[in-house]
Amino acid sequence: MRQEMLETAAQLLGPRVERDAPFGAMTTYRVGGTAAMLYRVRSLADLWHVSSVLSQVDIDVIVAGRGSNMLVSDNGFAGLVLVLTGFADDSTLPDRASGESEVRFGGAVALPVAARLSVGHGLSGFEWAVGVPGSIGGAVRMNAGGHGSDMATSLESVRVFHLKRGLDVSVSAVDLGMRFRGSALTDEHVVLSASLRLAWADKPEEGEQRLAEIVAWRRENQPGGQNAGSVFVNPEPGKVSAGALIDVLGVRGFRVGSAQVSPKHANFIQADDGGSAMDVLRVMSEVRRRVEEAHGYDLRSEIRLVGFEGIEDDQLRNVVTSESTSHVATIRLEQAIERASAPTNSTTTDHSIPVATLEGRVTAESLDGLTPEAIAELREVFKGDVTAERVRPVVELGAETVSPASAPVDAVSGDDDRVVIIDDDLRSADDVDFPQDVLSKTVHVAPTSQRIIITDDTLGEDGQRVAELIEFDARTSALRRVFSRRRLGSLSVGARRKALLYGGGGTVVVILAAMLVLASPLVAVERVDVEGVTYADSALVESVAESLQGVSVLTVDTETARRRLEADPWIASARISTYLPDRVLIEVQERRPAAWFPGVDNRARVIDVEGRVLAVVDGRPTEYLWIDGVGPNLVAGSIADPAYRAAAQLALSLPTEIEPLVDHLGVTAASEVTMTLTTGTLINFGQPVDMRNKLVSVVVLLRRQDPNEIISIDVSGGTPVVQSS
Repeated sequence: MRQEMLETAAQLLGPRVERDAPFGAMTTYRVGGTAAMLYRVRSLADLWHVSSVLSQVDIDVIVAGRGSNMLVSDNGFAGLVLVLTGFADDSTLPDRASGESEVRFGGAVALPVAARLSVGHGLSGFEWAVGVPGSIGGAVRMNAGGHGSDMATSLESVRVFHLKRGLDVSVSAVDLGMRFRGSALTDEHVVLSASLRLAWADKPEEGEQRLAEIVAWRRENQPGGQNAGSVFVNPEPGKVSAGALIDVLGVRGFRVGSAQVSPKHANFIQADDGGSAMDVLRVMSEVRRRVEEAHGYDLRSEIRLVGFEGIEDDQLRNVVTSESTSHVATIRLEQAIERASAPTNSTTTDHSIPVATLEGRVTAESLDGLTPEAIAELREVFKGDVTAERVRPVVELGAETVSPASAPVDAVSGDDDRVVIIDDDLRSADDVDFPQDVLSKTVHVAPTSQRIIITDDTLGEDGQRVAELIEFDARTSALRRVFSRRRLGSLSVGARRKALLYGGGGTVVVILAAMLVLASPLVAVERVDVEGVTYADSALVESVAESLQGVSVLTVDTETARRRLEADPWIASARISTYLPDRVLIEVQERRPAAWFPGVDNRARVIDVEGRVLAVVDGRPTEYLWIDGVGPNLVAGSIADPAYRAAAQLALSLPTEIEPLVDHLGVTAASEVTMTLTTGTLINFGQPVDMRNKLVSVVVLLRRQDPNEIISIDVSGGTPVVQSS
């Protein structure tokens, strides 16, 4: 079952997922096996994608920072490892003149880099981090610290992405359950950035001096080589040191196979090059047993132990299960996340990295401005790799919301049930008017006029009295002249009065007859037929049909019924025809679904070629083409941004020989349209303009060249630029 889940997850994640990827080698121990899957997160949109996958499969997930506090089993990890690659690595520093001292570091920023940047900017309070070879995200989760301080001392808030719930929220530090070398954060929480409250240094040079002292102390007292720092948590922080308890036992240099207690520091365990993770675990187990036997303390592991499930040896299993848990704190954190994500919450999340930008400058994680000594120190900390791997994609995918008034998007016209993308200046109507129905016309334009003869006493040219025949139009309440002053001959006054009496009586008879007909059950609607409904709200259609039942076919309010139907986003137009004696026909023309994209709430928005949101659904509507890229939380009936509209048009415009090659579409943070093939080929269409010609260029190119040999195609400039393998 687990293997089936992994296979399904790999298919859903797409071609960028790495199978059986080296995992142990990524840690500072450099021992251990592989990860079943590894996915390099390049953007916030990638996290939404992963969250969507996790909503469909139940697999274990680990977010790997710099691997400085982790030991991976020799058997590896049967789950998904996420690595933030070139993402969440910015730093925001305030201006001193503003009086503000809050800094924000992306979750992937290295602690030594963050420490030096803050000190270099004149801030104090984070110097201790220069000696910890980890990342901001990992440091928040384990409440890393040293030299009398830790993350909880200055942490104000964090921006967290919840993988299982698909939420991107800001959470106060008080809700994180921070404790000595731990917190309530779990593998479901990805720390995107952290806000720290530091202080402005009176003498900036003292900060540089403090950094130098910490670095010197670390070189003198802590070993180099393959280790993960302190192995066990101090049982009584500030009072009893785990290292001291171990040291009095005289176990420095104690070895099991390829691992040993460091001769330089008793709370460090080192691994040999090409060694075994199980040997490290056995050393931990023996040291832990001896401390409990001699001092009565049950030491808890400070190191994250990954993939050691199923160990039969009780003593080794106790080491694995000694990692701290905090169920109550985790529940409180989940409640805080729920509050932060509620629509009524006044705090909004800025979807840039970091969470917000104070007045000041934003610097990418780099080594600019650092002294050669600092660079050398960082190289030693990270074993020669100062910045760690940063793989940039051809197209960065993000979640930036684009204004609907941005770049124009191409129009659509129907042709044999296929969509052809054309330019605005060539646009033709895409709605076909319904043909005129003669039967319906005779019903609604019934002869309802009455003719009345009116005479007067004027004489014609020949001395005879004349009259005018006036027609009263009951539909318009207007009188119109049928013929003028027709010669009738001489009429007596009595004859004229009799004519008026007969005319008035006839009118009354006609009106009474009309009322009887309208009230007669013979012309009441008994049969309502509906045609063309597939996706529309069936409850709405039934309600409209029921509202027409029993009403006279001559007076039924078809206009109100039509407007009710066309309020459904799925219905483009509706026509209601009446037929004597008792039938109504409802003809519906529905919009055609083209593709879907996830919103910020991780719910799918199904859209048509006009970008109209037809439905908001949970899960992944796999019957339509997926548009990668997190869009806004639009409600049904709203219009998506032009880039999503262009992507939807592409989805219905693909030639039959190309359609099977397309894995999914995409919209980037720069509002560019992309397409990813099943071969992994990435096609960048650029801004949503001139899409027809761009698609033609891509189709011609794919017909001439094997897609398996193409890494990427860029047609954003009009002319295809191909990168081949």
